[in-house]
Amino acid sequence: MVVVRAHKISIRFEIRMVPSQARPKQSWHDLAGGSMPEMDWDTQGKQAMAGLEPLRFLIGRWAGAGVCHGESVQGELEVTGILDGTWIQARERLVNESGAEVHADVTFYRFDVEAESLQAIQLFEHGHMMLQPVEMTDDGFRWVTGPGGPQVFFLRHEDSISYSVNLPGEAAAAVEMTYKRP
Repeated sequence: MVVVRAHKISIRFEIRMVPSQARPKQSWHDLAGGSMPEMDWDTQGKQAMAGLEPLRFLIGRWAGAGVCHGESVQGELEVTGILDGTWIQARERLVNESGAEVHADVTFYRFDVEAESLQAIQLFEHGHMMLQPVEMTDDGFRWVTGPGGPQVFFLRHEDSISYSVNLPGEAAAAVEMTYKRP
């Protein structure tokens, strides 16, 4: 029993330890209390790996050029598989003609086993973050952002990739980039 006294007020409370029912752990991540799909750890990993397969063409180094908010830019894009290969990390950096950085971001792609869908988690300047579902298209993929968000489309070409970002209410794309392997 614990007694706390402050200004002539006493509060008494008891802490009782109640044993929980034992259950097998699938991983130490289980201890964090998050929900776990109804499948074993290895099956989850295999499904996450297979779900990312449509985006693996991005892996590698890319050099590009395009336009960012009306300004000509050069871009560097480096895409790697990380952790056990069930995440893809894409780092992009855009610089203007004088070499000043005008945009930088890091995007993590993953396959959400529970939702059975691809996701993009983008981190960019000023502490911003976006979490978007990813939908495969006939010639690439797009981020599903809804009518009030930026429309982001990635196209896969024979020897290059390109993307555009269209902001709501604007006729011209805010960003258009084309990348090739150096």
